[in-house]
Amino acid sequence: MNLVERYLARTVIAHTLIVLLVLLVILGFSELMIQLGKVSGDYTLSKGVLYTALKLPVYGYELFPIALLIGTLIGLGSLANHAELTILRVTGWSIGRIFWAVLKGALLLWLVVALIGETLAPKSEAFAKKMRDEALHRTFSVSGQEGFWLKEEQQNLQNPQSRYIQVGHFVNDRLLADIAVYQFVNGQLQKVWWAKQAVFEKGQWWLKSVREQSLAFVPSQDPFMQQLGQPELRFSEQQLAKQPISLPVSPDLLESLNVEVRYMSIVDLYHYIHFLERNGLDADPYKLAFWRKLVSPLVIVGMLALVFPLIFGSQRQVSMGQRIFVGILIGMGFTLLNQIFGNLSVVYHWPVVIGAVAPSLVLIILSLGLMRSVR
Repeated sequence: MNLVERYLARTVIAHTLIVLLVLLVILGFSELMIQLGKVSGDYTLSKGVLYTALKLPVYGYELFPIALLIGTLIGLGSLANHAELTILRVTGWSIGRIFWAVLKGALLLWLVVALIGETLAPKSEAFAKKMRDEALHRTFSVSGQEGFWLKEEQQNLQNPQSRYIQVGHFVNDRLLADIAVYQFVNGQLQKVWWAKQAVFEKGQWWLKSVREQSLAFVPSQDPFMQQLGQPELRFSEQQLAKQPISLPVSPDLLESLNVEVRYMSIVDLYHYIHFLERNGLDADPYKLAFWRKLVSPLVIVGMLALVFPLIFGSQRQVSMGQRIFVGILIGMGFTLLNQIFGNLSVVYHWPVVIGAVAPSLVLIILSLGLMRSVR
């Protein structure tokens, strides 16, 4: 970048970061008020504050396109009001060259935000939900999107029993995959169930394609072992098509603990889509989120391209409040269009690529059409 390009990029980046900070403060304060209403018992005020802080990377990643739109409107609008853009045009800078200078700075900032959104944000979201839900539900332990552990104690003074349940994959609130159940009696492992799926049907959890293994100490038939007074460990195994089981969680609780699709990293989405397809499950919502992440650079290009007709097409000075209002309207309109196209592609089983790419292409085509009309 030359000196002018660095100046334009620095202006856009600075205003974008300021707008993003303001939006994060507003959303963070709103989230904190929600968490204060849930403070009780083990879920203390400090945990509520920590939960809110851990949510900020996720919010920042989601709000970045709108913050970039508003920040660019404010930054370039300020330069236009001070005739700096007019001077650039007089000295031979075309609108396309100015756009390219701004785009380079915006893509550099997007790269940093995307890196945070793909690495820090998913881990931050998962840990935040784990911390809060373990405080609100003490027997529940979540280890992330790939699965979780459950612990269940049965109060019996004569034969205290406990079960440890490992869920390999959380598919949805009524379907769990790759289940392992370990049952202990008096601190000794007694039974293990391995199942491909756990399905919630008619108010009951059912294990399907079950392999049951049992361990039991019985009196030994060997004279030497009888003389020592040592029992014999007996092992047995059987295959079951279906078996009822009680789990210490309900579908309503699992739904609240599920990390939302849009918070998953693109790598996790890729692997999870393949897992769902291998098991014959619907992967369209995850494919939609995957493609939306891939085409996010197109959203950035479209947002920036839409700013230039608004800046260079206006022949009078526009206040900052008006630019913020226009930016919010455009951002909300694009978000609504994006949600509509995405939901329609999933409901009507269209190619999810269309639902993910179409809104961005419409935005870019509209923006480039408006830019061609600007002289």
